Amino acid sequence: MTQFGGYDYCTEKAMQYLTLEPGKVPEALKLYAEAFQAKLVDDSYEDQSVQLKILNSYVLITPWVSASGSSDSFLELPTDLNSIRRIREDKRFVEIDRTSSTENKRVMMKDPFGITFLLRMEKKKMTRYVVDHGLLFRRACNPIAFGFPQGISPNDLCTIKLTALFVTRYGMGFRMALKKIASTEFAFLNLNHIWRRLFFNFVGVYTSIVKPSEVVYRSCDFMGKALELFFHLLQLKNVKMGGSRTVMEVDAFTGGVDYFAYMDFVGYSDVMPRPQRRSVMIAQLGHNTLRTPLSASWCTTIFFVSPEVLGIIKLTALFVAWYGKRIACELMEKVGRNPLFSFLDPSDCGFPCYNMVVKVYSKVLKNFELVYTADIVLQRYFQSLWDEEKDEPKDLDDLYSFVECVDSFAQMEDEEFFHKMGCRQANLLRNSLIDHQAHVYPFHDQTSRVSFRDQNSPANVQDEGPSSIKVCVPTLDGRVIIEIIVESFFGEKVASLKEKIVKVLQIPSKYLKLRGKSVGVLRDDKSLADNNVEAREILTATWRFSRWEVEIA
Repeated sequence: MTQFGGYDYCTEKAMQYLTLEPGKVPEALKLYAEAFQAKLVDDSYEDQSVQLKILNSYVLITPWVSASGSSDSFLELPTDLNSIRRIREDKRFVEIDRTSSTENKRVMMKDPFGITFLLRMEKKKMTRYVVDHGLLFRRACNPIAFGFPQGISPNDLCTIKLTALFVTRYGMGFRMALKKIASTEFAFLNLNHIWRRLFFNFVGVYTSIVKPSEVVYRSCDFMGKALELFFHLLQLKNVKMGGSRTVMEVDAFTGGVDYFAYMDFVGYSDVMPRPQRRSVMIAQLGHNTLRTPLSASWCTTIFFVSPEVLGIIKLTALFVAWYGKRIACELMEKVGRNPLFSFLDPSDCGFPCYNMVVKVYSKVLKNFELVYTADIVLQRYFQSLWDEEKDEPKDLDDLYSFVECVDSFAQMEDEEFFHKMGCRQANLLRNSLIDHQAHVYPFHDQTSRVSFRDQNSPANVQDEGPSSIKVCVPTLDGRVIIEIIVESFFGEKVASLKEKIVKVLQIPSKYLKLRGKSVGVLRDDKSLADNNVEAREILTATWRFSRWEVEIA
């Protein structure tokens, strides 16, 4: 067993809660710091709550004025006998049961704010890798185990799961937009389809894990970006052909979210297998390989961390965002001065990177810090991180794949995070367009920044007569570059060009926008020349949905 492989003791470190009048919170923090050596864990809650580590327990203090004007909170704090003796001698606490002896291993105390503390000797129990999940309170999810259809194919299942995940993140507007551009491909969205209930059961599971996006309805363009990412991951032609590679692509993308669902929600593990490591999937494919995870980044020098450390940072941030910042506090105590985890130290050059990733991941994931002991969470963390056979961290692809879903959603919506972590996507996108290949990474419309004009030719337009123009268009399988014959650059209006493009996309032209190299979005009522479109320029078409159009039920 390595120093990361297991734990010697299982202690009670589940979250506890108390409420105090807002004006008394600072006084309480000072008292608990002096009496219990309490440590501040997190003070970034929107409701001004403060999370402390008091002795061996985590306590969330929430400012709240009760109807009676006083608090009736109760805390049970496991500790050692010396701490019990020391606190009993503190005159600021009133001992409720004065008949108990100094050697009593259970003492009831009350502080000046009316909080009752039960101090008891901590019982240490030897344990190793086996975790009794019966000790955990796991959230109940929708009755997916009772509505899971028999005989559903892996391809259909992966399509339903990925659709449910994107609908959870981007709302029912995403579902409506999906039906508008590919209604026949997603029959389970229809009212009377036999898999409709299964789809909404997955939505129910993912809703307990993933937060709804705050960006999707701020921009008409964002829904198009979300759709491009969705189709890039799904690659519908491969799904129709029954390729196992596509199923693995989707399973790899949803692996981290599915892991939390498998571990934390009753009923999910009854019907869904535990997510596989990406390296295992690749081994099953033989000579074929899966795409590189979107979370993998080459731009790590900005934070002076290696790709290996960045993978550990992202995995750590994912667990901290889901299980709470107390896990980082416990992790620091567990790993000591191990250089692999130096980024947890605020003075380390890797800490700004870690801190940024935690913040953006917390915008995607909900918080599940209510129920678990820290030891159990850390055991899961090290099992996800450490390869016991090699006695080293797992493959980078496994680490990046585990966080890929959350990381991709974060890059889609956070400009700063994308520019610091997503440069790899922009480079691949440029190479993809230059080589006229499909399946690009659609983050932040990088296509509009790429110029394809021949540097040796003049920057002018065709004077008159028929001409051809190239347009990079989104399809159900990624992006392709098509060539369209136009009347002339002066006679062809953008609106008529869109009508020719939609014959390829098979969606109404009102859902399209065209972008040029120099002027951005082209105006429909003007010609290509009036929009300053140059010869040999490649236009970019993207999906555009009004928030009102996609919200109609």
